Amino acid sequence: MKTIYVLAKSIGLEYDDRIRKECISLKKKNKVKILVVLDSNESKKGFTSFGVEYCSISLKSRELFPSSRFLIIKALEFYFKTYRLLREADIVWAHEEYTFLFPLLSEKNQYIWDLHEIPKFFQPLYMKRIFHIIENKSIKILHANKARMDYLHSIGLIRDIQKHDFINNYPDKLFLSSKSEDKNLKKFKEWVKDEEYIYLQGLSLSQRNPLVTLQAIIECGIKTVVVGNVDKTALQSFKKKYSENKINSMIFFTGQINQLDITQYIKNCKFSIITYDSSSINQIYCEPNRLYQALSMGKPVIVSKNPTMKNLIQNNCYGIVLDDYGENKLTLLDSIDLMEKNYSKFFNKINIHKDNFIWKDKLVNEKIQ
Repeated sequence: MKTIYVLAKSIGLEYDDRIRKECISLKKKNKVKILVVLDSNESKKGFTSFGVEYCSISLKSRELFPSSRFLIIKALEFYFKTYRLLREADIVWAHEEYTFLFPLLSEKNQYIWDLHEIPKFFQPLYMKRIFHIIENKSIKILHANKARMDYLHSIGLIRDIQKHDFINNYPDKLFLSSKSEDKNLKKFKEWVKDEEYIYLQGLSLSQRNPLVTLQAIIECGIKTVVVGNVDKTALQSFKKKYSENKINSMIFFTGQINQLDITQYIKNCKFSIITYDSSSINQIYCEPNRLYQALSMGKPVIVSKNPTMKNLIQNNCYGIVLDDYGENKLTLLDSIDLMEKNYSKFFNKINIHKDNFIWKDKLVNEKIQ
């Protein structure tokens, strides 16, 4: 049994599905502890709902500087506050480029560096050299999907491809079997009654076309549940255009909820919609867990033409691929209509293959062998 420390910056460990799944997989054969900087910047200790001990670190630099500035100072403080604690670890599993100082300054073959996004910080030539040092020192550098890994290889950021691997963001069996209920589920069931509804999640960022999606939803005439937060600017514009009564009759907003509460909202939905714009490489080569959550529960989807979603959905007839990146309301409305007319075909296809989209503990544990 190895001692594995997980390093992360997170909005909250109950909301971070990738960290939750990896920790559950790792703790089946290892001792696991999390060191985290939370968005709340709290300093506390405890156990997550999934049974992993954690310690959250408070950073003075986060109080002094705005959230998107002086990241190197914050990264340095995080490093100096925690590196001594890591001496008892056999392996450190560091999440996102925010933690780059740890594998950079470590002994060789101690770190797994898990990049949730494409690392923009390392695009300049002088930073590529630092990335290559980390690459040489790390056990593995992980990516969210093969397309992102291939892209980084094509631009020369990845030099030693054997050091790299990917783990798709599939839901695990705990998520799929969850019966956990958030405080709003009872209200939602009373609201939706026995009517069909669409499932939406992840509208918290403008790059995910929240305004266009909400407008199409309210005009298509099908009730919808929106899980998670919604981009404030988009929500304000949306509420100016439609009456409160109209919105409340068509859309149920849950707000932010824990990952394991989501299952109850997906299981009875008809289909889901997932779109990303093309404003960045991360968006183009997206890896949305809400896509796989829907597919693994046998729900067809409507997706934008981002290649990582387009190839999967179009090649396997799991739903409809838009001709754009989700920015056109009329195109989305046409696709909702097309989904309704061809629903049985899409539903039958995904329910044959839904088990292909389930997280496997083996894929995580083999990375530390």
